[in-house]
Amino acid sequence: MNSLRRKLLFAGGMAAIPLSMGCITASVMSGGSNYDNYSEKVSSVLLSADGKTLAVIGKEFHYLFDAPEPLKAVLQPELRGIVDASFNSFKVEGNQRIAGTYFLRIGKNASAEQKEKALAAGFKASPSGELHFNGSLSGTRYAANGIEATAASQKLNKEYTITVMVEKSAGSKAASTTGKILLTPITLAADGVLIIAAVPLLLILMIGSAASSRN
Repeated sequence: MNSLRRKLLFAGGMAAIPLSMGCITASVMSGGSNYDNYSEKVSSVLLSADGKTLAVIGKEFHYLFDAPEPLKAVLQPELRGIVDASFNSFKVEGNQRIAGTYFLRIGKNASAEQKEKALAAGFKASPSGELHFNGSLSGTRYAANGIEATAASQKLNKEYTITVMVEKSAGSKAASTTGKILLTPITLAADGVLIIAAVPLLLILMIGSAASSRN
């Protein structure tokens, strides 16, 4: 290799370094994330009448989760009025499986009977006298197919916001509604009640800050 050719190759390599560094910097600045985010406006959170399925009803998507026992326990009349609940960000993988975590808290002023029930459901006591539970949810995301909560299905009195992170390989939020995601198994009965597999969905009431984000 002659001297002139070596100089040209060296100069070309040096010129490419700023471009490569620019790409690396851009990746670092963006966090190098494999996920896109969107905010889900939640107007209804329901539990199937058989207690097996937790359904979060959004405008564009429905999210169906296996209902965990501790969460079902705090929906009972003895506890649901004293529990504060919140959800962290949820992640959707390429197969439309969605998972995330939630946090439940019961204040120290709960009665001895209420605390006993909460402890039996899996809550842990803190030195401050409060009870808390960290849990997880996993399930599947579906396209809403135009089915939304109605007055008959007891729409919540306000909307809550949950951050949803979608794996980029699954496509963008817009793309994931076309052919890559199944339509919701939830249907709307003639009387306006939402039904999944012939089982009615019942509105979850009186969980302090249910479905609020803990970002």
